[in-house]
Amino acid sequence: MEASRQETQSPRSLSIEEKTKFILSTLPRMAEHTFPFLGSVIGIQNSKTGRHIGSALRCVLHGKRAILTAQHVIREAQNEPAGFAISAGYGRAPFVVHGPVNIDPVADLAVYFLPQDYPDDSAIAFWPRGRTDREQMRLATDYLFLHGFPGDPSHSYSSQVFQGVLNRSLPYGAMQRIDNLPDDLTPIQFAIEYSAAGMSNSSGIAQTPVDPHGLSGSPVWRIGLSGRSARLWQPDDSLLVGVVTQWRPEQNVLVATSISQLPPDW
Repeated sequence: MEASRQETQSPRSLSIEEKTKFILSTLPRMAEHTFPFLGSVIGIQNSKTGRHIGSALRCVLHGKRAILTAQHVIREAQNEPAGFAISAGYGRAPFVVHGPVNIDPVADLAVYFLPQDYPDDSAIAFWPRGRTDREQMRLATDYLFLHGFPGDPSHSYSSQVFQGVLNRSLPYGAMQRIDNLPDDLTPIQFAIEYSAAGMSNSSGIAQTPVDPHGLSGSPVWRIGLSGRSARLWQPDDSLLVGVVTQWRPEQNVLVATSISQLPPDW
């Protein structure tokens, strides 16, 4: 009888310490899971040097391979003297952009459909259509994770840009900010905490915030813990929810545009 009663009991709730340990443990797992989908938007200054302008996500849109980033990143990149390029995988020469880029200036989003000559490399991946969440209902009850290339460690390339680009990415997790928000935040945007207070690495050691310049265009996921047991969570549960478009240092937040602004059939 005792064994039978134990089998029907609900799983024990995690303590605050266990929850904190679990959340920190998701960072390296999410970083490894999402890195193959990341891209860098590179302004080409000449044949030897380039400038990291913003981050991007490789994804599938309308059944085609595409690059998703912030519209202002593309606008800045188009002003570079020798054009701009998209990274094409670890250590590979970047792909020079040619052809039109679809932009949404209101949502600050841009989509570039990759032509056939963009590399098909096993080291890169394209985020699938089915793993997105267009709603914002669970943002406040889930842990948010973004991954991109900040400006500090990857600001410029002194070696020949067409011989390959190496970037150091920043995986970052935080909760949605629900108070002290920018006054002009719109319904298609949400804010992510980016404050020195309480910031730590995956080992729980206090950290100084990295300059987020260059993170514009970074994809944002909710890790998929909301409504799910932490013991059963896997990185495959994560869902794409937005794209970083702004840094508001006065409120210590990053602002993201909701993925709902993309066409509904994506």
